[in-house]
Amino acid sequence: MTDILIYVQHLLGIGHVRRIALINAELKNLGIKTTVVTGGIPDAALDFGSDNVIQLPPCRTADSGFSGLVDAAGNPVNEAWRQARKQALLDAFKSAAPKLLMIEMFPFGRRAFRFELLPLLERAGQAGIPRICSVRDLLVRKSDPSKEVWMRDIARSHFDHVLVHGDPMLFGFGRSFPFASDIADMIEYTGYVAPKAEFVGGERQGVLVSAGGGAVGAALIEAAITARPLSSRFADQPWDIVTGPHFPTNTFHRLAQNLPTGVTLHRFLPDFRARMAHACVSVSQAGYNTLMDVLATGTASVMVPFADGGESEQSERAAILAGKKVLSLLDPDDLSPQSLANQIDRAKNPVKLDISLDGAGITAAKLAERIRGKA
Repeated sequence: MTDILIYVQHLLGIGHVRRIALINAELKNLGIKTTVVTGGIPDAALDFGSDNVIQLPPCRTADSGFSGLVDAAGNPVNEAWRQARKQALLDAFKSAAPKLLMIEMFPFGRRAFRFELLPLLERAGQAGIPRICSVRDLLVRKSDPSKEVWMRDIARSHFDHVLVHGDPMLFGFGRSFPFASDIADMIEYTGYVAPKAEFVGGERQGVLVSAGGGAVGAALIEAAITARPLSSRFADQPWDIVTGPHFPTNTFHRLAQNLPTGVTLHRFLPDFRARMAHACVSVSQAGYNTLMDVLATGTASVMVPFADGGESEQSERAAILAGKKVLSLLDPDDLSPQSLANQIDRAKNPVKLDISLDGAGITAAKLAERIRGKA
């Protein structure tokens, strides 16, 4: 038996996993037991921060444009696969017997998984179990308004509360979701889910480049490798480049064999945040979690947002924060070794924002209150 069953499905990046891990750490501090049900491709480097993780038949997106789902072998999923996964999810719910169900992103994302999530939510509703949506501050813009109407209607009919991991002092959920006012009574802001700033100060040195999970970002990695000698400030300092666990293996080996002096290529760094805290400049895509690392460590940063397949979220958030002088923004269409070197040379320490970065702790407290009947 578990207190909270958490569903999280990563398809391309690993930002969803990191947010859930930080929330789980805070829940554990409160004595709350969690079970995480995940449907992404298993990876030893992924840590959900839970003692109990249930793996569903795994899948990922077929490409960076999110054109469809494929299984672990790269084959398109079919109806038999969907039925098997739905049953596995319902079995996990029955086995865990949770006091609360929390689903990450859905219905504001992960629409392709409604075949299993709607039955799960209906089962939880029939059992009288609170149903919580955990969602980031910004959504990907939709060209079809009917999808946003569907999101609103499913939120109202299948959920009790929506926890938005953002701060309305920066912007509200309505910035990217036009029907936010229709579910205003369900929305609670938690602040941003960021790591606690437990970093030892000291002299900063060099440049840290990262590409999140690494499923996308090869262009940024290759440009950064070539950019070091073009920098007027950091050409003689060490550059650490982190590809991420999902970076293509053949590309990693090709790059590792031809590295220039002063550049070190890593697939993964367990002390990534500590490294960032001691770097002069951080270079990355503009994912939610990397931005939180920048805010927590106060590191100067250059962001090159991921914008394939109509993905608007990273570009929009990065533009907002660039306007507030938190980061330097480089349009991915303008990415080259020279343009990247120029941006790195111009990067300045971020302006401190008056926003909450304790989203993990606040989320855990809100969930604990609901379990204990105090909400």
